[in-house]
Parts: sequence; structure tokens; C-alpha cells
Amino acid sequence: MNSSHHKKMQKLLSAYRNRLLTYKAELEWEWLAVNEDDRRFENIMSIAHRLNGSGKVYGFAELSQLANELEQACETARHLLLTDSTSIISGPLRALLNVLERDSSTEDEERLTNNFPIYTTCERDIAETIDILLIDDDPDFSANLTEVLTQYGYCIHYQEDIHQLNQAIAQYEPLALIVDMDFSGQRFAGANQVRTWHQKDGAPLPVFFISGHDSFDLRLASVRAGGTHFLRKPIDIPKLLSLLHSELRLAPSDPYRVMLVDDDSDLLSLYGSLLVEAGYKVTSATNAQDALSLLDHSHPELILIDVYMPGCNGIELGKIIRQHEEFATIPLLFMSAEADTDMQLACARLANDEFINKPIELWRLLMVVKSRVTKGRYFRTHSSSLTVAETQVSQDPLTALPMLSKLRLDIDDALKNQNPDIITAVIKIDIRDFHSINNLHGHYFGDDILQRLAWELAQCINTGDTLYRQSGDEFMLLTNSYGSQAAIAHYIKSLVKAIEDIHITSSQGTIALSVDIGVAFASQSISSAGELLDNADTAVFKSKKSILPSVCYFDQSMKEVQKKRFFLGHAIKEGLASNQFLAAYQPIFTVNEGKMVGVEALARWMHPDRGILGPGEFIPLMEEQGLISLLTERMLTQSLSQFAVWQSKHPELFLSLNLSARDIQKPLFLNILASLLSSYHLDSERIVLEITESLLLSDWQHTRYLLRKLKDLGVRLALDDFGTGYSSLSYLQRIDAAKLKIDQSFIRHWTHTGDARLLKTMIQLGKTMNMMVIAEGVEHNTELDFLSQLGCDEYQGFLTAKPMLADELERTQWV
Repeated sequence: MNSSHHKKMQKLLSAYRNRLLTYKAELEWEWLAVNEDDRRFENIMSIAHRLNGSGKVYGFAELSQLANELEQACETARHLLLTDSTSIISGPLRALLNVLERDSSTEDEERLTNNFPIYTTCERDIAETIDILLIDDDPDFSANLTEVLTQYGYCIHYQEDIHQLNQAIAQYEPLALIVDMDFSGQRFAGANQVRTWHQKDGAPLPVFFISGHDSFDLRLASVRAGGTHFLRKPIDIPKLLSLLHSELRLAPSDPYRVMLVDDDSDLLSLYGSLLVEAGYKVTSATNAQDALSLLDHSHPELILIDVYMPGCNGIELGKIIRQHEEFATIPLLFMSAEADTDMQLACARLANDEFINKPIELWRLLMVVKSRVTKGRYFRTHSSSLTVAETQVSQDPLTALPMLSKLRLDIDDALKNQNPDIITAVIKIDIRDFHSINNLHGHYFGDDILQRLAWELAQCINTGDTLYRQSGDEFMLLTNSYGSQAAIAHYIKSLVKAIEDIHITSSQGTIALSVDIGVAFASQSISSAGELLDNADTAVFKSKKSILPSVCYFDQSMKEVQKKRFFLGHAIKEGLASNQFLAAYQPIFTVNEGKMVGVEALARWMHPDRGILGPGEFIPLMEEQGLISLLTERMLTQSLSQFAVWQSKHPELFLSLNLSARDIQKPLFLNILASLLSSYHLDSERIVLEITESLLLSDWQHTRYLLRKLKDLGVRLALDDFGTGYSSLSYLQRIDAAKLKIDQSFIRHWTHTGDARLLKTMIQLGKTMNMMVIAEGVEHNTELDFLSQLGCDEYQGFLTAKPMLADELERTQWV
């Protein structure tokens, strides 16, 4: 970083730090006036949103985190009474005010400039000495390449022995590496050595792998070693020069034009300064009107737009830009620290635009801007207009497989040239429970599995077929090799077997993979790649609903199911808005005395046309559409207010409520729960939150946070449906649950078979781990008697009482 830019960064940091006291004063003023005007909450939320986006970028990570927590608290408070709202907000607000006070007096001028590597800060001038390390065991080839690159101003340092890689990097401090793949007959020696160096050092140097051959396994080895590019010998010199020029950030002769639109002047100043120093021509605007007026003069090649802006938000601005024919093809990149923007982002994606979460680290900003403007200019140079396929990345950097953009092109080509004797099919492959692998073993381990899966599948597909990686744990296969659906079905079985034969060993044991597969066949009625891909998506969606991994073939009836789900989703949203969802309560009894000791709150939908609907009608769709957290909030608010009435008469009772996976990942309910416990003066130990063991163990990172917060509140935890998922005794000990609920399937198994081994084991395990054991779904006296013999503590079921609304529960004198 040059001295002038360093001083500029210090000046920006100093100005931002001085404004922190202003933010603190504004927050304190709004908080003092909140009782007079509850709209002050919106102002507090707006300030928190701004600090969330800018704090971490300026080097104040804790400030960003606390601002984010305050913003989420404000979002929750919108739905509560004023007294409840203030209690929820006061804690996060006080914490943020303290940090604002502290950080405003911090004298560390280097916190901003130390946030990113020195050579990612600005573009270089070609006149500087640019050191390149070339490692190849062919001296003639190396001498020739060295001579060529030297003519273009590069300083080449040559090393023949790949095992001297680390020493050469330390000696010459190169800005890029050019490494041969094979050395002295040792296949992949170059890639293996680079991979070892990356794992130990991790320095962000561009690595150009070269080889006299080109194959999938070579490219995969390059990707696994962290290679930036792969070039085949004889080297295409113009291409190498272009890539070096790009990777080393040499200033372009015609600067790329970027527009920034954000109402946060702190971020505009910082981002603008950084991009200007990096060689970009930057235009900035703080609102939609100014941005539109500047478009004619600046002709940007990329527009970065903040989603959360007053007056006209970022999504609306993007749509306005899209309506102007002369601006319709400018790439848009949306930025926001807002967590719940799913609907708005869906609108953005319809226009093939992209989204990046704030706070955006400075090195990431440079990376995303560069990748988009260079790609956009290339295609505008080589084509009269941009298409969806042209503006998307065509190769997956993790697996070296072609991606969705290439698949669309290949499908369109196949549809135009269909052979009546050959069936064209798209096969979508989804790894079951892959998120659990990532959560329990880490994303690096998960990436290794994806690479292994790509390799194994590539080895067993037909020569004329193509494998693609869509995203995450999803792969696509386009096949044009068979004349019958039966032959394709047999082909898919071989693919499934190849996947199931993959066994990966980790520190926690062996992992076996299983997959859900959706298949869609091309027909004369299908005219586009999008339609065929939608059909494959629909098929795999149904496959994933099966208890066991399965293969599902698309048919038109699935579209009808989708249609019903669409209308059901709308009805659920209307039901939430009009308070149609109510809590029903099922009593819980002691097994030996038959004494009522608690109730479980269960959601019911008072549908205006269909009457009372059970959770199976709406819970799955709520979870998929992200509405389940709203239902959790409604159930907490209803049931705890009702429980306060009952507990005054029956202080020994406890109340159980269910949590979902979304509640673990984003436990916004915690603030509401804390507020309700305080407002109604409830004994927190009488509140039991139920969640399945599978959800707890599959998302352990969020689980630990949730458990810590629940312990602070004093509420208890129950493991629901115990034994139906995978169990890990080491993790169960860490969870430290107070209650264990045995799924009714174990009781049914004993009833129908007389085999009590599983049931006994579950109860004994609960007792061993000092948990109260509750059996659910008890319907017969014989079952209750047997549970008593086994030492089960409590039960619930239709044998004694069904779930009832509050007035019915009181009318039948249970409470």
C-alpha cells in the first residue's frame, strides 16, 4: 500500500471513529423519546442497520455484531406491545452504546489498513518489478518461457526441483507461481507440493499450473491444490499474459466504470477510495434519484446498490434501471446487512442479478467487483448483447465441472437436435443430509467429499454424457445415451451404487453417502432448458420427501401438487396475518399416579373453510417457506399468557413447546421468551422447550449458542422423538437435557411385536443420563402398565386426554 493511500485510509478511519459519538448521541436521543412516539423504534433500527454494515469494514467487528443484534431485536419488537418492546431492545442497546463509547476513543490507526493483504489493496503499475517463480524440470521449455515473459517486463526466477518450492518462495517472494504438474515421472508432484504449501502457509498467491496433457483428473488435481488457472503446453502466450495481467491487478488502460449507491456516506467514502486506488473510475450516489441522473454521464459497467435505503429501496431502483432499455444489461450487485430479504432477493434474481451480505470486507469487495466488471466487458466486446449463459461462471472452481450456465446451453442444443430413437434426460443428484456433514465435520471436509463424489461419478458415466455441478451438494447429469426409460433406470442404479460405495473416514468414524435423485425426460412439448430443469427440480423435491433415499421420475401430476402447495402457502400467510393459528394443549400425566403435571402446547389452524387442522397440514410448508419462526412467536405469546393464568392456580404444572430447525439457526424467539417470562412473572424452570435430537446434532454450531442462552434464561430442554434419528452419546451429554420424550413408534412396535428391547433401552438410557422420561402417543392401558414396569416417569396420549383448546381444557376441569 503506497503512503498516500495509507494516509487516506487513516483519514477515513479517523473520521468514522469521530462519528461514532454522533451515532451514540442519536441512539440515546431516540431511546429517551421512544415512550412518546413508538416510531422511534424505526429510527433506532435504521441506525443499527447502518452500523451493522459499516462497523466491521472499518475494523470494528464487535460493533457490527452488537448493531446486528440490536437490529434483530428491533425487528422482533415491531410485533409486541410498547412495554415488551422496550424490555427486548434495552439490553442490546446498552451494549452497543458502551462499545460506541469505547471504540470512539480507540487510537489504533492501523485497524483498517491491516484488514487485507498489501497487494490486494491497489492495482500495480507494469513498470514495477514483478517477480514470478517458475518451477519446471524441462530447462529448454523454461528458458524459452523466461525469455518471452522477460520481454514483457516480468522478472522470472527459475527452480528445477519442485521439492525446493517453499525455500524458493521464501527467497524470491514472488507475486505468482507457474508450476508444472508432473516432475521426473512423478504424476501430480507439482500439485501435491503446492497443496502442501497452501495448507501450511495459505498465502494468497495466484498459481498457474501447466502440463503437456489435459484431462479431468489433471484439472481436478489443480483445483484441489488451490490452482488459479490451468494451461496446456505449448503455452498460449497471449492468454498467459492476459491472465497474469488480470491476476496481478495491473492497471487497465481504460479504467472499469463502477457506480456505488448507498445512503451510508461512511461506506461510500471507504469503498469509493479503495476502488479508485485500485484503478476504477467510481461514481457515487446516496439515493435513487441521484443514481438515475448520473447514469447517462457515467455509463457504469457495474452498479452496486444497497437494498435498505429510505424513499426508494435498492430493489425498486434495480427494477427502474431494468425498465430503461439503454441500461437494461448493466450488471447489478445488491448489498445488504438485512437478514430477511428473501422475497426482495427473489425479485432481484429474476433479473439475473446477484446479492452480497454486508458487512463486505475490503478484499472481498475488490474480488467481487473485479470478477464482474472484467467478465461483463469481455462479453460486451464479443457480443452485441448479454445473455444469461454468458454472464454466469461456466466452470465450478471446487470440482472443475461445468456449471448450470453450460448445462442450459447443452440442453437447448439437445432439444433442437433430438433423435427420435434416443431419450434426452436430465438427472438431478442431491446428497442427503449433506448439511449435517458440514456442520459436524467442517466445510473443508465437506469440500473434499464433493470433490471425491465428482471424481467417482465422472468415472462411471457414459462417454457421451456430461456431469455438472449446480450448487452446494447438487449435481446434474445430461444423458443422450439410451433409447428406453428402462435402460436409463438401470443406468441410474449404477450411479447410485457408485455413490453408496464411497466411504469416507473421519476422526468420528466412517461416513457413507446416500442421494435423492430426480429425473426429467425431454419431450416434444418441452421447448426450453428452463422447463426441463424445473421438472427435474420438482422430481428431486418429491424424492427428498421420502423417508429413505429414492429416485423419482417427473410426471405432470407433480405440477398439480406444486399448484396446491402454492395456494396453501398463500392461505398460511393470510392465516398468520389474521390470527387463525391457535394453541391447543395436551395434558401430561405421571405414569404411576396418573396425576396431571403439565401440558404440551400444540399448534392448530382454525381454517375458515376446513375447520381445525392439525400440524401435518401446515408445519412442513411453513418450515420450507421460512414462516415457522412466526408460528413459534405466536405459540409462545399465546401459551405463556394462558399458562400464567393456570400456574397461579396450579404452580406445580409445567408447559412444553416445540422448536423447529429454523428456531435453532436463528433463535429470534429468545428475546420474546425472555420478555414474556419477565412480564408474566413465570418460573422459567416450569417452561420446557422440545426439539428433536437430529436437529440439535445436525446444526451443532447454532445449538451451542442456543443451549447457552436457554441456560441463562433458566428454561429446560426436552429431546423429542428420541431414537428416530441418529444418536451420538457424546453430544447428548453436552446437550444436558432435562427430559427425554420417547416417540410413539417404539410403543407401537412393542404393541404389535411384543419386542420391548428398543423401548427398554430408551428408558434406561434416559435414566442413566438423569433425564425424566416421557412416553407420547399412549392409547391403551396395557401400554401404560408396561411403561410403569419399565420405570417411565410421564406420558401423554389419547388414552387419557387429547389436545384441547384452552376453554375446553378448563371446561373439562383438567385445570
